[in-house]
Amino acid sequence: MTKNSGLTARSGRIALGLLTALVFLQSSPSLKAGTLFFSGDLRTDATVLDCGSGCTLGPSNTDGDYAQWAAVVKTFVVNSASTMQAVTYSYGGGTSKTGPVVPAGGLEPYLSLFDASGGFLASTLFVTTCPAGANTVGGHCFDVSLDGGFLLPGTYQIALTAFENMSLAETPGPTLLLTDGFSGLGTLGLGENLKYAFDVILTDGSGPSVPEPASGWLLAPALGLLCFARNFRKGRSI
Repeated sequence: MTKNSGLTARSGRIALGLLTALVFLQSSPSLKAGTLFFSGDLRTDATVLDCGSGCTLGPSNTDGDYAQWAAVVKTFVVNSASTMQAVTYSYGGGTSKTGPVVPAGGLEPYLSLFDASGGFLASTLFVTTCPAGANTVGGHCFDVSLDGGFLLPGTYQIALTAFENMSLAETPGPTLLLTDGFSGLGTLGLGENLKYAFDVILTDGSGPSVPEPASGWLLAPALGLLCFARNFRKGRSI
């Protein structure tokens, strides 16, 4: 093999490598802004313990009392405008998008979304029960998904309670806030416990998913090298 033919072969291999990289980037899974996983126990993690006038939940209260009144409020930050969805694994178990496997047998969950000031945004009162992929236990499927819509950058709060201990902020009447408390209507079914688990899924706001930026800078040199190799071979064959 001559020096020139070796150069041609090397150019062809480089061009092929660049084109392969381009195809890989364009066919690889779309980038996601991120998934946050929250799990724990409503009794030990409760941040809202008010159980009526002059009442605060404590060690002497039953799991049923905690299911009726308690809430876990988690805070998360949206760094860039994103669509938001939350999916629970509390009742039937499942696998978080972040990896952990959640056992079945927890509580029937209820989720509520608030802005940084505690203003109500959305809940699972009228949305999907038993979302796609949810597990059935004993013929029942009570996990839920919450569509938080399009969120601008900022801080948000999501509350986990037992169904249907809803925030007073979403009940009819004067506008209330997260800090005004919950209805105290939660229940714990037979065989259920106070375990909870859910994902908060944030996706870049330009669409359901955002592809990796097209690596057009790879395309031009790759095509140029291929043209060079092809023309060089034609010149050698004359």
